[in-house]
Amino acid sequence: MELKELKKEYSELEKKYKLPSFDKINEDFEIEKINAESDFLLRIIRKLMMDKIVGFLNFFERVTSNPASLPKVYYQFIKAIDVEDKKEADKIYSMLGDLSLIAFEREIEVSEKGEAELIKKIYSEWNASKVSLMKLAKKMRSTESNVSKKEKSYFG
Repeated sequence: MELKELKKEYSELEKKYKLPSFDKINEDFEIEKINAESDFLLRIIRKLMMDKIVGFLNFFERVTSNPASLPKVYYQFIKAIDVEDKKEADKIYSMLGDLSLIAFEREIEVSEKGEAELIKKIYSEWNASKVSLMKLAKKMRSTESNVSKKEKSYFG
């Protein structure tokens, strides 16, 4: 499906279900990648959005529940997080898990309206968590940067 056609089809559904604009969803979830024609456009969009959610869910699962299985690059972050960071990570993990369970229901029961409602919920929850996600991401990067500097000065 060409982008122009995709936007047109989405626009009709956007009006019908009061969805976020194509551009807003595309910015975070890259729905422009959709290239298949389908009678279930909202399902395809929801699945594409859930790919990102599940990726983050898997990361937070490992960070909060099984840090030993994380790649070495994240070890310093695990050591550096404080109680507030842990609470925030747990909160995000819980939100992502809830979205995943709702998406599971959508896989069982086909409903255009249900898909639209979940798309709105995913978009809303994702945007509400961006500040916290960015804070954690910056902390990860800064702890890794500090480790690299220490290692260089130690060996240099």
